Amino acid sequence: MHPVADLRPVSIQELAGLAEGRHWVLDQHLAGLDSLTPVRGHVHAVHRGNLLEVDGEAATILTRCCDRCLQHFNQPLSFRIRDLIWLGEAARDGEPETWQIEAGEAVLDLDPDALSESIDPAGSFDPAHWAFEQLSLRIPAVSRCGAACPGPASWGTAEPGGDPRWATLARLVEPPASP
Repeated sequence: MHPVADLRPVSIQELAGLAEGRHWVLDQHLAGLDSLTPVRGHVHAVHRGNLLEVDGEAATILTRCCDRCLQHFNQPLSFRIRDLIWLGEAARDGEPETWQIEAGEAVLDLDPDALSESIDPAGSFDPAHWAFEQLSLRIPAVSRCGAACPGPASWGTAEPGGDPRWATLARLVEPPASP
């Protein structure tokens, strides 16, 4: 088992000196994520030369408002991911087009330009912010309470499913009454 660290950012240089990497336990609310329950899980980061290998999993519950019926509902939110973060800038002229990186027991051939995220090698890795990003990416753009959503509130005396604002148009397209 890896030693557990406080949930504070760690410098990339410090991670480079740890063969086993660093392990953080999540059991708290994260800044910027208004969750009903604390985020619970773990994050593990290992320095791999030109890469930072980060894996983790976490879960929480958000209280959301349905975009359709406007009722509040609880939505479970979780992630389980292994992420490779490039340390430094994209490949320069004269450098190989792919890097062979040791990742655990495997050797990976990676195109540095294909990695979407990078960190300055003189910077730091923030496990709480990384977990926040992973959870935020999984929040649906459209909030729906579920398949049994009752839909919009009734418009009062209008026929069910009909919007009274369209009543005049509906009368124009109705077939004329037979004599």
